[in-house]
Amino acid sequence: MFRTLVALAVFGFGFVASEKAPLAADFYAGKTVILTASSDPGAAGYDMYVRLLGRHIADHIPGKPTIVVQNEAGGGGLRIAQVIYAIAEKDGTRVGNLRASNMLDSILGIRGTEIDPNKFAWIGNMASDTDMCSFWHTSEVRTFQDLLDREVIIGASGKGAQNYQFPSAMNKVLGTKMKIVVGYKGAADRVVAMERGELQGNCGINASTVNSSWPDQVAKGILLPVVQSGLKPYSAFPNVPLTQSFAKTDDDRRILVAIFSQMEIARTLAAPPGTPADRVTILRSAFMAALKDPALIEDAQKLRLDLDPSDGESVAKVIAEMASLSPDLKKKVREAIGE
Repeated sequence: MFRTLVALAVFGFGFVASEKAPLAADFYAGKTVILTASSDPGAAGYDMYVRLLGRHIADHIPGKPTIVVQNEAGGGGLRIAQVIYAIAEKDGTRVGNLRASNMLDSILGIRGTEIDPNKFAWIGNMASDTDMCSFWHTSEVRTFQDLLDREVIIGASGKGAQNYQFPSAMNKVLGTKMKIVVGYKGAADRVVAMERGELQGNCGINASTVNSSWPDQVAKGILLPVVQSGLKPYSAFPNVPLTQSFAKTDDDRRILVAIFSQMEIARTLAAPPGTPADRVTILRSAFMAALKDPALIEDAQKLRLDLDPSDGESVAKVIAEMASLSPDLKKKVREAIGE
């Protein structure tokens, strides 16, 4: 009798498990999945990457749901982080493109403190990147030393944005003399302002965006990349020096690396906290499969978008490392980025 009961129990468990697995796999049939970019439609960078993924990921999700790409600009990316964290449906049908700069702000207690970056269901990262400081050919800025020797005017959207925080850190930690003028909506606006002579340069356009959107200006020597901020050089600009290479002390280098480490997860996507684990698993698997899809890779090459994908677990690890900064280092980072 005992053996019979055990056999029935095992059989029953197996029956339940076999019933649950198809439910998870079939959930997306007939559904619509919304991918949200943290910028305006048509904006270089974030929007381009999200739309690239949106064209291909359905082929790798069981049930092939309809993919709709939406845009949620605001607060330098903070708006969509708030939406995904607290408002969006937690059923696996909402995924947002979150900016690492907003996650670091939350960790430092600057803004978005209602968000716990460790609680997002991280789906993956499409590419690492660097933040490029580039200058118009009439600015007379050719090297990093020029930024130490003379004041130059650059543009930014606002104090909470990467395009403000990175040059602020360079000014305060390394002694550069960039005058940061806020109020520019996006990267394209700042490039136009350089063309007009209103700005001399810009820090805050990702190297991938410079490479995809203004390759002719770079090739002709009109737009000059001078220094890049990240943990490793961007593939298209291997000879442009890294900002932290100019640090004079180990402490200064630690501050800069803590800030620039966010560029390792420059194109991340996440589902809301509380999304069912089986659907997170499906989305993570589909994400990595899509990034290996020859059709997506070919599409990315046409758009001059580099890919350097990492999975959701890897993104979560980077976020956890950012969150583990010591209180002393957090204070120094806050001071460096202008907070």
